Amino acid sequence: MAYRVLDFRPDSALLNSNFDGYKLRLPHNEDASDKSVLRIYQLNSAPVEPQRLPNNALLTYDEVYSRIHYNHLFAGPRQGTVIYIDQDRHVILVEFHKEGPPRFCKLFDIPPCINTNVFLGYPGAYSLTNTMVLIFDGIESIYALQRMDANSNNREHWLAVGVFEIGMGRVAAGPHNPKCSRIMYYILNATLASFSEGASIIRLHTCCRIDKEAGYAGEGESSATRTKDLPNAHPDQHGAVPTFCVQAIEVNGIPDNIPEVLAEQGTGLVQKDIVHLNVSVVHTLHTHAIPVYCEFLDAERYILGVKGGVVLDDTEITRERSSNCGPMSPAVQQMQSEPYYWTQTASDVTVCIDLPASIKANQILCEISRTSLTLQFDTSAEYLSSHTYTQAQFCDFIVADESVWTLENGRILTLYLQKEHDGARWATVFANDDGVLETMDSNEFAMIRERLEKYTAADYETHGQRAPLMQPFLDQDTGGDIDQLEEASELTVMFSIRDWHTGVVEASSVVGSPEWLCAAFPPTPTQSATKNTPPICLKHDVDGIAFKFTSQSTDPCPQHVGTFSALSYIQGSKREKRFFYIDTDMTIAVIAEAQRRLYIYHQVPNPGASSAAQNVIDLGGSGEDAEILGVQLANKSLVVLGRNSICQIDVDKC
Repeated sequence: MAYRVLDFRPDSALLNSNFDGYKLRLPHNEDASDKSVLRIYQLNSAPVEPQRLPNNALLTYDEVYSRIHYNHLFAGPRQGTVIYIDQDRHVILVEFHKEGPPRFCKLFDIPPCINTNVFLGYPGAYSLTNTMVLIFDGIESIYALQRMDANSNNREHWLAVGVFEIGMGRVAAGPHNPKCSRIMYYILNATLASFSEGASIIRLHTCCRIDKEAGYAGEGESSATRTKDLPNAHPDQHGAVPTFCVQAIEVNGIPDNIPEVLAEQGTGLVQKDIVHLNVSVVHTLHTHAIPVYCEFLDAERYILGVKGGVVLDDTEITRERSSNCGPMSPAVQQMQSEPYYWTQTASDVTVCIDLPASIKANQILCEISRTSLTLQFDTSAEYLSSHTYTQAQFCDFIVADESVWTLENGRILTLYLQKEHDGARWATVFANDDGVLETMDSNEFAMIRERLEKYTAADYETHGQRAPLMQPFLDQDTGGDIDQLEEASELTVMFSIRDWHTGVVEASSVVGSPEWLCAAFPPTPTQSATKNTPPICLKHDVDGIAFKFTSQSTDPCPQHVGTFSALSYIQGSKREKRFFYIDTDMTIAVIAEAQRRLYIYHQVPNPGASSAAQNVIDLGGSGEDAEILGVQLANKSLVVLGRNSICQIDVDKC
């Protein structure tokens, strides 16, 4: 099925060619400590101590990168609030004000883990509305908390109205199981969908790694989704396959009202029971990386951004699992009977050749002249003979100096031919008509090309050259070369709009789209009600350009809405960065290092300005006390979480 192409094209009117750089601006401190730019408060709870993994844990680079950059501070249910989880698994809500100290409120105690053989992930909090929050225990259980009315002492209470499991019976691993078979779950996003009949359903996306050795035969899982059937599942040096399973999950059975399961005990309330909610897997996708972006566009669609794109969806797994060499869509199958496929615009012709086996670029002799093509291979393999051309005459003249060829994955040979006569349509590529028809639909052409890139990557792997998406395992939670982690994180992110019920793609970006920079701070439920997804920031030369999707269009496309001049260049120089965000209004960009320092980059004061302001905030501390574990934006305050403290930075005074 053909789909639309998401065109991440920058708006030249939003690019600033006059920009010279950022100028350091000192914050406007005041004498009174409660009105200063930076206010530091001790936590009103146990310290925040992220769970470390055992020394024998095996993780992919992608998982290590995800853990190092995991944000332990979460957006709260209301404006000016954030949530963190301390080492005793207490869920703490912090409410900030412009003046005075913050208010700490314990929402929930996550039950302790009773299985000693689990692979501990990080817990998390996800605000659905201003009165409902999901709490993930980091293993397999998710609790739905609902806010009760404040009592006579104006103390708010939160009640666990339901619990459900996402582990499907595969989170816990026995001590004798292969280390690579122990998996961790990640929550990508969550929302509360309300319907006209009054029913409310929780919708969320989860992600976990699945390995060829361990398989993936969770409860209720179809054999069609077992990892052994994945076409790109080639073991790495440790014999495990870093393939990730993304599941769309629906949860219903949420009580309409607070259940009458409370009893007074002293000055507090005690809950007698927690309702078990009904869970169903709507669809499944397979990728080679943990998605960096996953947001609901509306009630029926969502946007997924993942390095390398989606490998398989449910439809492909079921239809094509019997193929040992990899699934092929009907468009690709039809194309394989032809020596090439091609398309054209008014000014150029693109020819794509799917070679039957991997080959190196230095084994290809490709000469493109004004009138003809010569294509030969430095190999005696007979299977390449059908792709050999000797001075094959083109249908019309081309500009040889502006025509090039590329080789991708060792298999996809693409010719980019610049027409000498703009506007002239070619009936065929070569003067001697070989019967190969033009692919008229540019969307279909992009789809076929993307499919071939995906399928040929597996073959490229088997010829001794590891594809960048197949990352080896690391032995430590924070081990490995940090430069390798940064390099792995800079692969091109493919974005796609998908149907919630089926996972089928409706629109997708293509190879050559701008590279990923960062996401925006997650909005509060009130901000999410605007029906606009949070912006994303992508690379464009040295700049960072922000794009937004709107759900008000039946065919939503990314729109360039703002530019952070020189941001791509600046972030590349920050080798110790742990967190990197822009705000939803695109007024500031924030880079937080692993310890002490935080950088704030402001937008230019007016279009075309030659400079903008930059702040450097030193949080102080030393050793573990200086470590930055999380950062969020609460109203106009930037909140930074440490092990024993929480900091409030007044952005208006920066």
